[in-house]
Amino acid sequence: MNENQCAALKKGTVVYACSGCSDAGELADRIARQLTREGAAEMSCLAGIGGRVKPLVNKANAAERILAIDGCPLNCTRHTLELAGFKNFDHLELHKLGLRKGSCPVTEEKIATGVAAAKAMFSNAAANPMVPSGAEASSHSLTSIKGPDRSTN
Repeated sequence: MNENQCAALKKGTVVYACSGCSDAGELADRIARQLTREGAAEMSCLAGIGGRVKPLVNKANAAERILAIDGCPLNCTRHTLELAGFKNFDHLELHKLGLRKGSCPVTEEKIATGVAAAKAMFSNAAANPMVPSGAEASSHSLTSIKGPDRSTN
């Protein structure tokens, strides 16, 4: 992909959600979809990243920012992105917001909680530089994963 193609693809924040089979996975998916509807991010296909589908990997490479949303502590979204070579992304862990797998039926209120937490990450980006995995990035117990700049991939 040349510079012009990369620039044409570059769009703010791309969001990936675990979309797992539990209530927490459904909640992660619904939060990502709501962020997309509101124009705060653009949801893309995590399975495509795992499958190394070139146009979807290119989209992630071209993103100015990536948000990974995980519903439970297994962190499948984070692991999928890391295995594909992405190291520099924000990570929203719903269990750290008190939304626990098996006990968080999806409601509009819970979706709004996750959307607000994601938006807080976006707005706090300048005030909170990327920090190592596992470190607290805000009062919402959100983490940012730091690694090499993915724009050179």
